[in-house]
Amino acid sequence: MNHLEIKEIMKRFVLSNCVVAAAALSAAAALGQGTVLFQNDDRGLVYKWVGETNPTLVPMASDNRPHIQIAYAPAGTAYTPIPYVAWTTEDWLAINPGWTLGPAANMVGPPFGLFDGGTISLPGVGPGAEAEYAIFAWGLGDNFDEYASFGLWYGFAGPFTTLTGGAGQPPVSLADSFTGITIAGSPFLIPEPSSPVLVLIGVGMLAAWRRRYGRTYRPHLGSAPSTRHDNL
Repeated sequence: MNHLEIKEIMKRFVLSNCVVAAAALSAAAALGQGTVLFQNDDRGLVYKWVGETNPTLVPMASDNRPHIQIAYAPAGTAYTPIPYVAWTTEDWLAINPGWTLGPAANMVGPPFGLFDGGTISLPGVGPGAEAEYAIFAWGLGDNFDEYASFGLWYGFAGPFTTLTGGAGQPPVSLADSFTGITIAGSPFLIPEPSSPVLVLIGVGMLAAWRRRYGRTYRPHLGSAPSTRHDNL
């Protein structure tokens, strides 16, 4: 065997090892993401207000459209809640580095109040590791931002934490940890503000009412009730 033949054999050996290594890395990458079942059950339903000014709760009906979207991050990632009025998912992600906006899920049923997005992978979260989640919900529009930007008909929940599946282990169902969500007709309900925020809102509303009352009060003065309703 001459020198050229030996060199050719070594070249083929190196190339073969490179192919095997690339395949192994590809398989590791495919197995290297945590997986979860993006769904709820009757322990954590999705509710909505009956009307814009009527906070009576009813389970969200199914219309084969997406109304729920997930955001996730490795456990321990800093979390800042979305402000309670007129902020979009883009705004929220800007103040929450390390979080990723994931897929959306359709409402299913009956029974109503259930969603099912199937098995999803969480890039950046290893299989078997813990992940944190925030859930965004909206009304009849195409996405969360359509309503949240107006502070109307949206809701969100979280964060909550679960283990993940993957690497040969079954996906972990979020239904075991998700406690429910409400799509509200008012920007002042969701999420629940802290006590100091509630006090400030109350003081501000009282002051505004007193100024308006002082300027506009007349006997029997009133306004017709709102007739707007959502079409969910």
